Amino acid sequence: MSFSIAKTMLLNPINYFVDILGLLVFTFRETRHLLDKNKRKLFSFFFKRQLFNTGIKSIYVSCFIALLFGMITADRLFLLIPPSTHLVDIYAEWFVIIFIRELGPLISGFILIARSATAITAEIGHLKFHNEFEVLKGQRISPVFIFLLPVFFSFPLSLLLMFFFFNFVCMTSVWLYLSLFSDNTIILFDFVTVVINHISVTEVVITSCKAVVGGLFIGIISIHSATMVAGRFTDISRSLSKVTTTQLLGFFVINISLSILAY
Repeated sequence: MSFSIAKTMLLNPINYFVDILGLLVFTFRETRHLLDKNKRKLFSFFFKRQLFNTGIKSIYVSCFIALLFGMITADRLFLLIPPSTHLVDIYAEWFVIIFIRELGPLISGFILIARSATAITAEIGHLKFHNEFEVLKGQRISPVFIFLLPVFFSFPLSLLLMFFFFNFVCMTSVWLYLSLFSDNTIILFDFVTVVINHISVTEVVITSCKAVVGGLFIGIISIHSATMVAGRFTDISRSLSKVTTTQLLGFFVINISLSILAY
């Protein structure tokens, strides 16, 4: 009995990884349809819709959280670091370390998981439950091309947009705090310039990798969990619970691993 349990515990992660890899390869294969002009127009419609729902509609949430995090971080740093002539440089350096490297990608990824990934899992799960995929196949329409491929491309781009807006709003809120409580002669453009000067090529590459790898991971896990929905309605809620936990843990590991490798 113990051997059987151990074997199951060993095979389940392997089978899960193989399923994810197979879905990834199959999705890549569907990109060949983008060479067809008519299918490319259809893909463009679904891609724009997905990008709007995933990335654009998430911006206000990301900006609001960024505003709060920027203000509270500036307040804590202001208490720890005494005012000096190099205060802007110190804040800029800390900003790059705290927000651009770590907090920005993590918070943006968590927002994407909470707001969009669960919605995608529920939507595709309902389609799978009601056998809509078979209907599309009967009409010679690929469900992967219609529903999965737009998610595959829109999630990394949405995450990259969320990174940008999160960091920009954080910079603005830090500057606002400095202007109100430290030095009202600081100009926003000058502060942004100092922050940009502290951003190296490595920062840009790693942040882009976090967006691409993290977005692909979140999207492909959502799709895989949704396709596992069978004939029971409770499978959808079970998939939502499982996928959220997997995405949070996996995205956290991806970000921390890339940070350790780079810095």
